[in-house]
Formats: sequence, structure tokens, C-alpha cells
Amino acid sequence: MPSPATTHLLHTTTQDLIAGVIIGSALGDAIGLYTEFMPASLAATAYPSRSFTLTGTPTNPTPTPFHFDTHRAPFQPGRWTDDTDHALLILLAFLHTARTPTPDEPASSLPLPTQQELAKRLRVWTSQGFKPLGTMPLGLGRLVGSVVSSAGFDSDPESVARGYWERTGKRVAPNGSLMRTWPVGVFCAFRGGFPWDEDGVAKGDGYDGKGEEEAFATAASLSRVTHVDPRCVLSCVIGTGLVRGLLRGEVAVESDIDALIHRALGWYSRQHGNRPKKGDEEPSPNGNPEDENDHKIDESELWKHISPSTTLSQLHLDDQPTIGYVYKTLGAGVTSLRLAIRAVTNTKAAKSTRTKLFEDLTTSLTLHGGDADTNACFAGALLGGYLGYGALPDHWKHGLQHEDWLLQKSDALCRVLGVQEGEYDGSKDADVEPEGGKPVIGQQEMEGRWMVLQQETFRKMEETAKRGVTKAGGSWWQKAVGRG
Repeated sequence: MPSPATTHLLHTTTQDLIAGVIIGSALGDAIGLYTEFMPASLAATAYPSRSFTLTGTPTNPTPTPFHFDTHRAPFQPGRWTDDTDHALLILLAFLHTARTPTPDEPASSLPLPTQQELAKRLRVWTSQGFKPLGTMPLGLGRLVGSVVSSAGFDSDPESVARGYWERTGKRVAPNGSLMRTWPVGVFCAFRGGFPWDEDGVAKGDGYDGKGEEEAFATAASLSRVTHVDPRCVLSCVIGTGLVRGLLRGEVAVESDIDALIHRALGWYSRQHGNRPKKGDEEPSPNGNPEDENDHKIDESELWKHISPSTTLSQLHLDDQPTIGYVYKTLGAGVTSLRLAIRAVTNTKAAKSTRTKLFEDLTTSLTLHGGDADTNACFAGALLGGYLGYGALPDHWKHGLQHEDWLLQKSDALCRVLGVQEGEYDGSKDADVEPEGGKPVIGQQEMEGRWMVLQQETFRKMEETAKRGVTKAGGSWWQKAVGRG
């Protein structure tokens, strides 16, 4: 048996890593917003110092101001976007049915979120915003907006999502599900046990790895609530597996990344290897038979974005027609994690590098532009899970809006996972209810809130336009809030 001191050390380390995942992802989102939708050339011009601060520094006492335009106008520095909101919907759904286990209860006794639970929470978010914190649903994407607003979404979201994918020619593979599924890697971190016993001895045939497969299956299921394209589903499986592996210490060197990707590919292939033969397909709920190619993965296309030799520049993250492509976001995260592992395993620089690595890598990714908040949101979860909360820059994390609230949820998660002392019962936490413990916001009241936000944003736009920085015209409001 491990000593109490060893157990305490392991729990403290795990708490730091879990907080690192949660805060790291939100920080990536908030920093990435600075250059979201920009070409890299504009990002370099807009932020010539190539650095950002959310609290201010001794030489720059205020947060870095946004390059002001219609997209950033409704936001304040330190605010995360819809990317983190949607991930938190999954996290809160898990906490809603969770409580601190008794000593004889395994972690696997905690129920995992279902498709219907996520669908219900997405419905609330699109119409009322992120209710626990009273923030507006800014940045609603076309795919999610179309699917969530469709009839039947509450009861069978995957069927509705598949119908949308079929109607759009089965070509759409955006990153909206990858940005939200990383919490599953945290929930499943300790399900299925470990391949070694408490004395560090390998279990051999006594370990079946079912916990990892459960994580894969849950991530795939929650992706398909809105995103059924196989590239989206597989990306969520890989991303979730990496977060889980980082928290378990099973993704520690670069070869571990590739091993996990191969396991994810193997799992996906087994799930879809026995599809009906041509002509024998079962009709989908939309009346169309599922084609055997609906689940096919082009592995060469995947590895082009995530191989050990891939660089951020090679991903062309700011290529406007493809900035939201899910493999770009997956590649941005995997490449950033590879760079972090390489830097830390360089023993000459390990100690001095770790404390600034998150900031350097996130800044570099952000300055590549494109869908920078989503890319950095996913990368931030991986980097935070590798480096831990303690390695996140103070002048970023302490300038993150609602950091204390996020840390409270991180503590709750640690308690129900059994790695932190203290009690938690989700049934007594109003924040984690589908409505966030708040009254339903009617359509008229929401329209009033949109009007207030529009007026405040318009005021900022006018002030900025007078300084010759930007112009507000045409459909700027719809573009600014993602309602167009």
C-alpha cells in the first residue's frame, strides 16, 4: 500500500493537473480571442509586442486591449467564448449527478453525461446564454445553431445532426464538438483502473484497458449530438484520450501521443468495421440508408495534421475557407503538446522552461490567427493537463473572468473523483442544474438583453470609429455576436 504521504502527493499533483486542464482551456480561449478570424499577417500587425496580458504587468499595467473590430466589440479582455461555455455544459452535466463516493464505491459508479442531457443544455444555452454566470450566448456557429433549433433535437439529437450532415453533402467537418469534449477525459481519468498495482508492478493480462474505451465511446457519443462527420468524431476520441492519458501519467513522452492515436484509430475501426454491405444498409432515422463510407477515415489526411513532423505553419491555420476544419484544431493541439514535451524533456532547460512554456506556446499559436480561440482552447486543455495549474502564467490566470468560479468547479470535480478531501453533492449545487438554478428567461427579456448589449457595443464602435480605428456598417451587429 502507498504511504499516506505518497497518496497525498499523488492527489495534490492530480488536483493541479485537473485545474490545469480546466483553467488552461479557458485561458487558451480568452487569449485566442485576440486574433480569432485574423490572418497571421494582421495578427502580427495588431499585436507588435507579440505578447498578451490579462492583468497588466509592471511595464504595462492594464490588460492588453483588443485590436478593435466588430467581432471583438462585445467582449472584454479575460472573457472566454462559446468554446468554453459548451465544454462547461458537459462538465456541469457530469457534476449534476455526481457526489463524493464512499470508500468502497469505484469511480466508474458515477454516471456519464448522455446525448439527451447535452442536447437539453445546448437548447438552454442557445436561447438564454450560460445561465450560472449570466453571460450571453455569443458566437453561436451555423452548424450548432441549425441542429439545436431543429425539431426532435431534444429526444434524438444524433438523428437530427445526421440529417443536417446529409443535407449538406456530408462535407462539413468543423471543430465545434472537439472544443467541448475534453472534460470527458477528466471524468474518465480513473475509470478502468491502472495497468499496474499499488506497488508499481505490471498487472499484465489482469488489465483490459476498458476505461480508455469507455472514454472513447463517451466522447464519440457527445460529438454526435451535433457533429457526426467521422473526422469530428475521431478528433473528439483522440482529444479526450490525450486528456485522460495526461492525467494518468500515461502520456508523458512524445511516443505516448502516437501510441494513443493508434489505439484511438483501432477502437474507431472496430466500432465501424462491421457495417452493412452495400444494398443491405439500414435506413437512417432521416429515411436515407447509411453508406459504408459514412464512417471511413482517410488516415493519411489525419496524420498530415498530427504527425511528429507537422508544424503550426504547415497547418495553415489562417487559410480562410478552412479555418474551422476540425483536423486543424486537432493538429494545433497535438503539435503544441509535442512542442511542450520536447521542451520539458530537454533536461538542460526543463525547470526554467516549464513555468513559461504555456504562455509561449499559447501565444505562438494565437499569433497564427484563424480560429485561434478554438485552436488555443483545445491546445490549452492539453498543455494544462501536461504542465499543471501551477505552470500557468499568473498575469493570465488571475485576469481570467470567473477564475474563482472555475476553480470551485475544479475542486468539486476532484472531490467526486476521489483525489481531494471534502464532500460534494451535485444535487445541492444550483449552478449545475440545466437552468443554472435561475428562472427561465423569456424571449422578451432576452431580446431586451440583446438590445442592451447592442447599444453598449455600438457605443464602443462609435468611439473607436471616431479615432479612425474601425467603421461600423451594414450587418456589423450580427457579425459581432454570431447571430447573422
